[in-house]
Amino acid sequence: MRHPLRSLSALTIVLLVAGCAGGGSSEEYFADLEKVTGTLDAELDDLEAGVNEGLLDIDFESADAEHELITLFRTSLTGTAASFAQLVAGLRDIVPPAAAALPHAEALQAGERVLAGYQEREDQLESLDTLADVDAYAAALSAEGFRQRFSEACRELQIIADQDNIDVNLGCS
Repeated sequence: MRHPLRSLSALTIVLLVAGCAGGGSSEEYFADLEKVTGTLDAELDDLEAGVNEGLLDIDFESADAEHELITLFRTSLTGTAASFAQLVAGLRDIVPPAAAALPHAEALQAGERVLAGYQEREDQLESLDTLADVDAYAAALSAEGFRQRFSEACRELQIIADQDNIDVNLGCS
């Protein structure tokens, strides 16, 4: 059964997007989009590399190991939130062609929701004291599924680019 507010929200997005669509060419749009998603991918890869490097630096025999892991986790999430803030700003700046308007709006909305999820939990992040707290935090954030929805919307845009024979890699994971 469809939720009426969800249908209304989708209709609102379609109407807003219809008014905003029609910027440059599809090629220009997808080139701009590839830059934005490529920046996100590069930043997330750098964060992952930093976490992996940080894990190697931790002496798991020491009394400070748990604190160091929690600090590493906080740093990673703070960086991820900053990367999604940059993604959202980039998506807002790009005007999609009509054929990509709805998936673009969905990607933007999903990106905004990912960012809001991190921002809503910012205070909670500071109160993590144990690895069990970290696990619970990560599980709750993952359960929301917003990053999954962003990836799905990104893949929809990649399909449009592929169908139009536009050579881009949006890096949708």
